[in-house]
Amino acid sequence: MTQKLFTLIISLFATIGIVGAQDTIMLMRGKRIAVSNSKIEVTAKGDTVVSYQLPNGKQKSKRADKVFSVSQGGREHILYVSDTAAGDLTVDQMRRFLQGKADYSGGFSWGFFAGGVAATAVGAAIPPVRFNMNSNNASVPVGVVVPFGYIFVAGNTTKSVEKLKAKYPDMPDDEYYTLGVQTAISQRRMRDGALGVLTGGVIWIVAAGISN
Repeated sequence: MTQKLFTLIISLFATIGIVGAQDTIMLMRGKRIAVSNSKIEVTAKGDTVVSYQLPNGKQKSKRADKVFSVSQGGREHILYVSDTAAGDLTVDQMRRFLQGKADYSGGFSWGFFAGGVAATAVGAAIPPVRFNMNSNNASVPVGVVVPFGYIFVAGNTTKSVEKLKAKYPDMPDDEYYTLGVQTAISQRRMRDGALGVLTGGVIWIVAAGISN
């Protein structure tokens, strides 16, 4: 699909609007949003955006390149543009990938607890680095930084397809859906691990301050 054809289609959508009582927006980061009164519009600056209303009544908008599709009334309007010559996933492949991410992106992973324990333990084991600045002394608790390396490694270690199927027997047997699931789990590990490291670091710093 050429850029001109894409712009023409978006302009037509902007003219007629896509308005509904209950719509669903699938973001390119693999998150579904239930909204109402969604519309694809072209702004005065020429930017294509998706505007919508959240359940709390707040009006929001996102750039079209951040949105995979807008579904309203049982009809899906695709905004994702696939350039397969450049190695992009096809529309159908990307849809299945994002569905896998969306289905398994919620909740906390073990990384939160592992990160918290690691930050507290390593922070306590490695003494802070002290700096002398004129008449003032300062210490930096470098120990709490170390667990971030572990979290990065854990977040980039994905479960095998066999283990995923064993843990989630109802998971669709689809290559791109599974890839989306693996990506979602890895991102959860990194996110929750980082939160755990920060939480454990704060606990350790406060505890160290009290003990001193």
